[in-house]
Amino acid sequence: MIINEELAVLKVRRIIFHEVPRNVRGSSGAPTLADAETPIDKRRADMLRMRLIQVLGSKAAYPVVFDDGIGSTVPKEVADYTASTTSKHFVEMSQRLAQNLFAQQSGSISSGLLCVIDVVIGSLPGLAMMKLEREQGMELQWHVADGKRSVEMSVLDNLVLTDGTRLFKSVLFLRGSNGIFRSMACDSQRHGGTSTDVAQFWLRFLGCKFKEDPRVTTQRWFDTTVNFVNELVTDPIAKNDIYESLFAELKSNKSMFAPKKFVEEFIPKNHRVEYLEFAKENGLSLNSFHKDLTDITNKLRRRSFHTSKGVTVTAPADQEQLVDIKRDEIVVHDRLKSIANR
Repeated sequence: MIINEELAVLKVRRIIFHEVPRNVRGSSGAPTLADAETPIDKRRADMLRMRLIQVLGSKAAYPVVFDDGIGSTVPKEVADYTASTTSKHFVEMSQRLAQNLFAQQSGSISSGLLCVIDVVIGSLPGLAMMKLEREQGMELQWHVADGKRSVEMSVLDNLVLTDGTRLFKSVLFLRGSNGIFRSMACDSQRHGGTSTDVAQFWLRFLGCKFKEDPRVTTQRWFDTTVNFVNELVTDPIAKNDIYESLFAELKSNKSMFAPKKFVEEFIPKNHRVEYLEFAKENGLSLNSFHKDLTDITNKLRRRSFHTSKGVTVTAPADQEQLVDIKRDEIVVHDRLKSIANR
């Protein structure tokens, strides 16, 4: 993981833009490639640096690692370039990345600009990328010098540096002194603030998969358990017991969550085998992990409604529409699952 203290000393060295349209089947479209870097002054370089820090240090950014099984050319391009980092290699490498993005940018995936940025953090070289959308009808300004074209610097003001910009798919690959990369990916065009919101298309293009940190693992265990109960547990009392146990364990003061112990203590014996199979199918490990509720806080919240005669109705905080409050009555828009006598 790249920590905020490292991002704070990030420096921008080179930047280039390529226009990458949608790859519509049967069309003759192709990327419009720059032949030269976009010159950048100190003011814009500093503003771009702050924008990268803001996005890659945000809650919407997640650690990723290269995945050879995807077959993307991006990992090799990043590894080769960060081992040399020359200006000529930078332009040629970025053009190949744009061609690779175009090849995958089909279907409903929107067109846009690919911005490739050569960065350094301390003595460590890195490569950042952003996929930017621009307003329909907005004309891209090109600059031609010595027979080579580059995107005008004004694109930074219009698409990257304005506060209202709808940003953007991004990634930062940082090469360690041992040649091992630490990387962060982000898709802040999507909403919801969980790891599953990062566009799968973006990860596929990057040739990456999530390197799970505690908040990702916690979210995946929560979602998988809830899905298991909803899909495979039919007894309403068993459903309720598993739900309550899951919520209690996650909201407890324990810093660790132990999946094996949870299964032994809270999953009914007649469901344990299929629960473990369900977890395996979803790629979950049974190893204990540090809890981080960042991405499921709203799902764990409950709101209680108390009447004057002692009736209490409790509902998930993120589903307030289930309870309709009127002057003289409370209407619950849900099905009865169980009745508990105490």
